[in-house]
Amino acid sequence: MATDRAKRARAAIAALCLTVAPTAGHAAEPPVPLALALERTEAIRAVRDLQALLAHHVEAGDWAAASALFTRDAALDWGDGTAAKGRAAIRDSLMTRLGGAEKGGPNRLHVTLPMAPVLTLSPDGRSAKGRWHEVGLFGGARREDNWTGGIHENDYVREAGGWRIRRMAYHPQFRGTYAKGWHSAKDDLPVVPYHYEVASVGAPVTTTGAVDAEGPALAPRVLAARVARLADEDAVRNLQNIYGYYLDRRMWDDALDLFAPDGSHASAGTGLHRGREGIRAMLERDGPAGLSHGDLNDHVMLNLIVCVAPDGRSARARGFDFGMSGNNAGKAFWSLTLFDNLFEKQDGVWRLKAVREYPRMRTSHDASWDQPTQPRPSPARAADAPAPAEPPLLATCAPADPVPGDTPDMAQLRAKVDAAAATIAIDNVSNAFANYIDDFRWQDLAATFTRGGRREAPGVGFYVGRERIHAMQSGRYGPLASPRTFIPIHARIQPVIHVAADGKSAKLRTRLLQFNAALDRPGSMMAGIYEDEARLEDGVWRLAHVEIDHYLQTRSYRDAWTRIPEGLGHRMIPRADALLRDNPPDAPLLGEIYAPFPTIGLMWFHYANPVSGRRPPYLTPKTAAVMSRTEEPLEP
Repeated sequence: MATDRAKRARAAIAALCLTVAPTAGHAAEPPVPLALALERTEAIRAVRDLQALLAHHVEAGDWAAASALFTRDAALDWGDGTAAKGRAAIRDSLMTRLGGAEKGGPNRLHVTLPMAPVLTLSPDGRSAKGRWHEVGLFGGARREDNWTGGIHENDYVREAGGWRIRRMAYHPQFRGTYAKGWHSAKDDLPVVPYHYEVASVGAPVTTTGAVDAEGPALAPRVLAARVARLADEDAVRNLQNIYGYYLDRRMWDDALDLFAPDGSHASAGTGLHRGREGIRAMLERDGPAGLSHGDLNDHVMLNLIVCVAPDGRSARARGFDFGMSGNNAGKAFWSLTLFDNLFEKQDGVWRLKAVREYPRMRTSHDASWDQPTQPRPSPARAADAPAPAEPPLLATCAPADPVPGDTPDMAQLRAKVDAAAATIAIDNVSNAFANYIDDFRWQDLAATFTRGGRREAPGVGFYVGRERIHAMQSGRYGPLASPRTFIPIHARIQPVIHVAADGKSAKLRTRLLQFNAALDRPGSMMAGIYEDEARLEDGVWRLAHVEIDHYLQTRSYRDAWTRIPEGLGHRMIPRADALLRDNPPDAPLLGEIYAPFPTIGLMWFHYANPVSGRRPPYLTPKTAAVMSRTEEPLEP
């Protein structure tokens, strides 16, 4: 019986796929010359890294270095009547607002986590704009808000010496204390104006340059080296984020496969462990392989900066692991760990060489991160050596060495630059989609999809095409409330992006980290995994397929991810009786039909292990809907 249902579901999905076959579109803008395309792609990625670099300086309490990332005449606006202009004033404002005079360290938490950027580059390549969500974690006796959340709409400019922030405009969305949780920051939260247009948010920077712009004069081997670095950066970034997803599910065999044979895992205060057995002992501090009923083990990778060595054979990746762990029947834990990991490339495949962790905070939810860090359990075997000292922040990377050999194939280089630019464009449209959910901009949300794009309505089914998606969103959720006292922050983060060889489509995995904020009650959270597809249509990247498996729905800040009753996620899905009656879906649900926690739901991946090729237990495409309390396929 279950087999028959699965066959019917596969047939329905096959029919659905036929409805979204690529259609002829308008001619795309002609690409800019290769050297200019490279320069523009490097520029937009430098802007992304600049914001992450600022967050690292803030966490370290290095206010002079933080303010040096601004132009001399820069402006800073906190969105509450407080502002600063010029580096000296911005330095004082950052220090006062974010951390006081103390340096970062135990019980001196001042952390900003920028996430989900939408980045655009001007036609002349001299300026850029960026929209970010940001979550702040702050400690210390003088702090009134331990939690903050807001939106940045920032301006950047390229000066001699690199990119800097010209204007940072912060718009508060929520705030609160550790004891009571976060609430909406205002009685009526306005929509923060967007700097981008939905029609072009997914346009690659390789097609948005000025018609008469000229690129740098680069020798072919220098050009090839810089192009290769873009691909290496993306491979390392994907690998780090994939590692985080394996940690979530305690997929220790897959996590171990990512390491080089002589790899190591070190954590300050615990020591360095070498080899497969030593690394596994460090991983198993989080528990045995696989999640048991009620377990949560999320490792959210944020503020990632990747630096590839000049020879292209090794790399560093620095960022934060924002942890949410524990068990529904026990305690919930928050944690923050700085990592500065080493990677090496062997036979064209990137591997983890050394995980190096520097814990900043770990506290049970019923305590406070102002208290001393609560260490994770000790590994089952003794360390091989002390953990290495925390390396300094690497703010810049040395230039890539020219590629030896014959004159490179220019067509291949062009394809690699286009793929690198696509990762930013795809992340842009992904995050714009989430921003439009937050602000109930249903027409714009529908426009982020291809003409035959597929959008899952959670708990209902799939809607195909922009008009159908718009009608579903409008009918189910209605217009934006006025006054707006509640906001759901849908941050789509930790992307793993694989662009197809022909450069026309891509697969995208992101994590939903959702902070819900209300005026009259403490906030709550949701978590899920998106496995999506994007397609290049009319020269612009748009979403072709969006589906999500929610796995966590909390009911209150007080309980976090403890004391959650079975079936809470099902009961909290917005009712859809009228939608099913008046506007039924075009195809059935796939994957989890609601957040199953404390039951551990099934989890799909669009990729095999990037080092070993090990297939995950569930590889997309999905073929049936699942209710994890029974793990039986449901009628489509």
